[in-house]
Amino acid sequence: MYDIQEELKQYYSEIDPLKRLDILNSFPEDESINFLHELYHSRYSDHDNKGRKNVDWWLWRCICLHQLYSRGGLFRRFRDKEVKRIINELYMEASSHQAMLYYEYRNVARRYLSTCKSGNYASSFMGFRKADDDEKVIRACQDIWQMSKGVAWSACVEDKMQLWVEAFHDEIEDYDSLCKEEYERLNSKIRRK
Repeated sequence: MYDIQEELKQYYSEIDPLKRLDILNSFPEDESINFLHELYHSRYSDHDNKGRKNVDWWLWRCICLHQLYSRGGLFRRFRDKEVKRIINELYMEASSHQAMLYYEYRNVARRYLSTCKSGNYASSFMGFRKADDDEKVIRACQDIWQMSKGVAWSACVEDKMQLWVEAFHDEIEDYDSLCKEEYERLNSKIRRK
């Protein structure tokens, strides 16, 4: 497991960007806190230069990974290139600060999962059929698997995305007890291919 300082746990458990910044600014400066500031500014900055504030760029990149999972065939080269770009943007190949990255990745997954409880999430039939709570959990697990383990396997970058996959797996396992079985079912698809 990845150990972090006790005082950082509050920072990693918070999903609101402004509250996270307040917590981060309360820490005395040192090398690890400076790295957290770097991660914070990378994650919550306006990468598209559209004048937006508090955009969670890493959350957006999760959604991109989710979409890239199902791309293949003619789009394989584009998909692989985009996945490699995201790997670089999200520090997945960094060799230092592994514990901090692990918990930051879990925070990204937690923020995504916080959106999975909305009324329209996982609805079907053009939104007329609302999903029940179990259906939302299963769909959230599928989404998390596709934007981590699924896309890593599909793009043949499991070694580069190992920490990301591990963090997302651990976060979904803590999300709901239904997720363990569903995650294993999704992994079995890989073994059969």
